[in-house]
Amino acid sequence: MSDPVNDNDDHNPYEDAMAAYDRGHLNKAFKLFLAGAESGDVDSMAMVAVMYGAGEGVRIDLHQSIEWDQKAIAAGSELAFLNIAITYRCVGDLVNARHFFERALESGDGEAALQLAKLYMVSDKESETVRKYLHIAIDSTNAFDDTRQEARDLLARGVQRD
Repeated sequence: MSDPVNDNDDHNPYEDAMAAYDRGHLNKAFKLFLAGAESGDVDSMAMVAVMYGAGEGVRIDLHQSIEWDQKAIAAGSELAFLNIAITYRCVGDLVNARHFFERALESGDGEAALQLAKLYMVSDKESETVRKYLHIAIDSTNAFDDTRQEARDLLARGVQRD
């Protein structure tokens, strides 16, 4: 017989996984996120990708990170755009990195603007593009303070603000 006092229909496995992650129990968190991802939870898919990419609770595997981000994106995650872009950059696929940084920016992720600026900083011929993305990062309400500060510092060091 079911016990209505102890049954928790609102139980969220993702929250259990995130609690383990936040406590630094990375092996447990990875297993919980993987179970959620395999059962179709999009947020768990994105976290599995992050953990594969960073080697948290599992051996670093950038190809698995990309695979799980692709699954998360296919399931509707916009948060996976930034992670997959970073992973593509790490494996040297700058075409896909740029594509997914642009998709992340289109979805409102201000961090993506800073990353795009960095991609374009390899050429003096791209200084206008670099400036454009740095301004977007600085003006973004969806970027961390550290991101905005880094964009300001980059402008001050070499790319002048209009």
